[in-house]
Amino acid sequence: MLTEEEKQYALKKYVEFLQHPSISATGEGIRETASWLKEFMEELGIKATIEETGGHPVVYGEANNGGDKTLLVYNHYDVQPVDPLNEWKYPPFSAIIENGHIYGRGASDNKGVLIARLIAFSKYKGNLSFKFLVEGEEEIGSVNLPNYVERKKPKADAVIMEGAGLDTKGRPMIVLGVKGLLYVQLTVRTASKDIHSSNAPIVYNPVWELIKILNEIYDGERVKLKGFYNDIEPLSDEMKELLAKLDIDMEELRKSLGAYKLKGNIREIYIEPTCNIDGIYSGYIGKGSKTIVPAYAFAKIDFRLVPNQDPKKVFSSLLEVVKDRAEVEVFGMEKPVRTSPNAKVVKAMINSAKKVYSLDPVVIPNSAGTQPMGVFYDLGIREIVSAIGVGTPSSNAHAPNENVKLENFYKAIEHAYEFFNEYSSV
Repeated sequence: MLTEEEKQYALKKYVEFLQHPSISATGEGIRETASWLKEFMEELGIKATIEETGGHPVVYGEANNGGDKTLLVYNHYDVQPVDPLNEWKYPPFSAIIENGHIYGRGASDNKGVLIARLIAFSKYKGNLSFKFLVEGEEEIGSVNLPNYVERKKPKADAVIMEGAGLDTKGRPMIVLGVKGLLYVQLTVRTASKDIHSSNAPIVYNPVWELIKILNEIYDGERVKLKGFYNDIEPLSDEMKELLAKLDIDMEELRKSLGAYKLKGNIREIYIEPTCNIDGIYSGYIGKGSKTIVPAYAFAKIDFRLVPNQDPKKVFSSLLEVVKDRAEVEVFGMEKPVRTSPNAKVVKAMINSAKKVYSLDPVVIPNSAGTQPMGVFYDLGIREIVSAIGVGTPSSNAHAPNENVKLENFYKAIEHAYEFFNEYSSV
């Protein structure tokens, strides 16, 4: 589908984009990258603006082609930090090409995906209208996106999110939803300073107090918060059918994760809510001994939620358990979302994937992780899907030597182009 000249143009823009640092955690290069992106979108005929959010700006664009359908394309231009720098084969923002791969931070997540979609848009000649919403804070939790979307209220018939990639067998993945999230920190303070451990019989130890709270939240098998499982949406027959088709090799998955052993069934990743301790800290952790009763202890916890679970309700149930025994700080709260496999946007995505890859795509009810799909769901948009990615499990997203196979980048352009045509006609 792409001429050699078109491939060279797409690659040139991909390289330029990667050479602009845009680390949201530190702010490095954010404004410059947003400006570059706005200019590129305008070059393609998109009416683009840089819009403030209270944090890093959104690059927003529209192209009205006169049709009765509007597609909202969500992406992000920010990237993860590059540490550890000494593990990179090439400088993280050099965009070096070697053996058919391009190396650079953001190559897979998410700059390659965005460039592929924009190039596909430039080739599209139909009457599907577009809105592009490209944020600069996805890698730090999309902290200002909900308020921005609530103010902007972009209307659309469907949304495509930043894009699932290819699985280990080279099959395109189509993800119909995301798990929700509640991320909190619980801090127990029992003193204004560390105390000599000889006083242990008469003072409270914050670690033991924190452990008591954690045991009241989760018993290792089930979350014990009141009503936690009550609202879970039953799986439809269509969703059960999708899960039954999954053929993930558990041993291969175990090795790729670096886990010593796995528990449960692969389907639980997609349909079971979780309670996970991300980190726990207290007291003396240096070499040798130091006999103290610590002054405080804290744990960082994330709950992954499935459709119909409300992170606000889960938080209320958590507060009932914690009461006044710990300080509770919220770091993230996102709604779970799942699109019907019978939706027009899904059918168009499946048909276009088959056409480009000559393979049946892997359709997953929802990802095991979280994207900000919920902010668009709250606008009343019910057709939201994550697909048309450029990466594979070996692309090292978020890690040193992030890379993309150029063949997969060009395929993503073709897939986006075919999807635009399919969706405009379904």
